[in-house]
Amino acid sequence: MSDLSKKEILENLIIEKEQYMKDAFSYEIGYMREFGDLFAENFKAKIECIRLKKTIGYCRAKINRGVKINVDDMNEQMDNDMQGYYAELKRIIREANEIKERGVADEESIETSKNIYHRIAKVLHPDINLMTANVQRLKELWNQANEAYYKYDVYSLSNIEVAVDKTLSDLGTAGFKSDDTRIDERIESLKKKIARIANAKPYTYGELLHNETKKKLKKSEMQRETEEYKIYASNLEELIEQLISESAGYR
Repeated sequence: MSDLSKKEILENLIIEKEQYMKDAFSYEIGYMREFGDLFAENFKAKIECIRLKKTIGYCRAKINRGVKINVDDMNEQMDNDMQGYYAELKRIIREANEIKERGVADEESIETSKNIYHRIAKVLHPDINLMTANVQRLKELWNQANEAYYKYDVYSLSNIEVAVDKTLSDLGTAGFKSDDTRIDERIESLKKKIARIANAKPYTYGELLHNETKKKLKKSEMQRETEEYKIYASNLEELIEQLISESAGYR
């Protein structure tokens, strides 16, 4: 295997890894578009059960000490204890709404942005050009290229490509440096990274999103689980009422 063919393999693997990452990002968006509202509703029902179980623990602690339960104090304590869960619920709802508001890129934009990004990656990717990590301007352009690629922003990618060409031209030989001594190591490392991405979420969401039967089954499961949480919450609420009544005669 010649050095040139190794470089080509490295470049192809870099592009392949970036595509896997991009697909994983797209699948994550698709998953949230498809299941985001159900996931938020399910999480809301789940944390309500957590709140109620904490409330039961609070009530029992008061009863064990022979202290009357003050409902206002109890609710204030629960609000404080649940702040982290409520913040997470707000984040889930916000992300689901943001994803639903995003437009879907057309096929031409997807293909054009991919081609431009691949050209940029071949001269700027840190695994190909060691100077990208050491020259601030190159690092900035690489970060901008990644952000634009994830949005399929053809206009920005086109401008970034022009800026990359000009910057590398201005830097001359100081703008590009490869590390051919570690090329075999980097090839193996990229293969392992691709395998990890392909076998983990969110990339594995792709199989679900492309199967209508599995999507319907997933939605049905999520709805059933949410209903089970709500039934459980109703039972917990009854127990809390009993505990509050039990403590009513305490001082």
